[in-house]
Amino acid sequence: MVHPAAMSDRPRSLQFDFYLLQGSLVILPYASYVGLAGLVGLIFSLLIKFKRTALDPVTRNGLLLLTGLLLLSCGFANNRAEAFLQLANFLPFFLLFAVVPFVLSTTERLAQLAWVLVISTVPINAIAFVEYLLRTSSLPRSIRRIPLIRWVRDRPHSGRAIVMFNHPNALASYLVLILGLGLGVLFYCARQPSQALRQPSSHFKFSLKPRAVLLLHLATYANLLGIFCSGSRNGLIVAILQLLVFAVLWARLVQSARSMWWISLAGIGSILVSTAWLGIGGRSLSLTAWANDARLRLWAVSLDLLRDRPWFGWGLGNYKFQFADRLLELYPTCEAVRTNPVVPVECADVTHPHNFWLMLATEAGLFVAIGFVAWVGYICVQAVISRLTKPSTALDAIFIGYLLAFAGCVAFACFDVTLYDGRVNALNWVILAGIYATGGDETERKKEG
Repeated sequence: MVHPAAMSDRPRSLQFDFYLLQGSLVILPYASYVGLAGLVGLIFSLLIKFKRTALDPVTRNGLLLLTGLLLLSCGFANNRAEAFLQLANFLPFFLLFAVVPFVLSTTERLAQLAWVLVISTVPINAIAFVEYLLRTSSLPRSIRRIPLIRWVRDRPHSGRAIVMFNHPNALASYLVLILGLGLGVLFYCARQPSQALRQPSSHFKFSLKPRAVLLLHLATYANLLGIFCSGSRNGLIVAILQLLVFAVLWARLVQSARSMWWISLAGIGSILVSTAWLGIGGRSLSLTAWANDARLRLWAVSLDLLRDRPWFGWGLGNYKFQFADRLLELYPTCEAVRTNPVVPVECADVTHPHNFWLMLATEAGLFVAIGFVAWVGYICVQAVISRLTKPSTALDAIFIGYLLAFAGCVAFACFDVTLYDGRVNALNWVILAGIYATGGDETERKKEG
């Protein structure tokens, strides 16, 4: 898969655009509108410079086909106005993905972006920990009366850290992505020759001093603390899976250092002990609670809706309009607790089915859902094949990090939908663009270096 971007990119001419990408993503979780505005500026800057996308014909045409299918689905929507409005969660991010590979065309930039994002989440994890402590039931009543602490405790989702996100699950999803990127940079640093710390080699142009590597370790594993404080069961499961894969790969690929393998296992152990002792976001571990999870009802409603309109769906964002009536049809006992036009939380009053793939099939139809999976799968498979068929380089380590991050995104999407948080959505697409960029022609990549 040879990218057009690799044949015409001049790294120095795109240095400002790369800084704009870094700055926008760093500020995104703290000031989302400013960060999104920066990404919009980046899109226009790259389109003006190149007057085309950075995608190969197959990937580009697949994206155009998906866009057309989404528009067609909106035309058949039950509530067209809502469906076309929800396109804002897709089309701008399609365009972002189509141009970002221009500035991620070198290993150095992929590593630098991952490093910066990992370090930038240190304040988020620190705030999450403080918020978790302030929302515990053991906090003395005298401290609870302090206005600021009372405001923190009165926020939605009792016992769970939200920080600046709209929902604890959105926070966990964001941190899962950062954890994957951090693990990739740890791989990169471990595979660097020791002399590269003093004078970077041709393969390792991005290097970190020993103190910076220590900071990287702390910042990466601090995400485990933030995920725990969010109280997200999905986030904890995904983080454990990421660490397991990382530990296995480390043991196989970094034979000279076993300490990180044990650190990863210690991280998994700390998660398990903490959840067993303190619960998850104030919720104790219980097989009954898992068996009665509201997601089972949500998925049943989604499948019921899908049977009625399988090909073009009900329209983006239309699940919430159909949910209440369908829930009462499938679970009549919910009528007993229904006290207003909105189904109460006891019967899982939500706006989506807590599964991205079911949501896409239900709202946009099977054509879009299958096409989306095939398109994303093609990108990832092509990138993996590209790395396996080329000599091992520093890029492989960074590629593992981007794959771990995106795998975390896919796994998280099986149990929740964070599409509606622009910060998480934007980072997902940039990570996928990073995976796509690693499949470029290696000869051209070396010339750029």
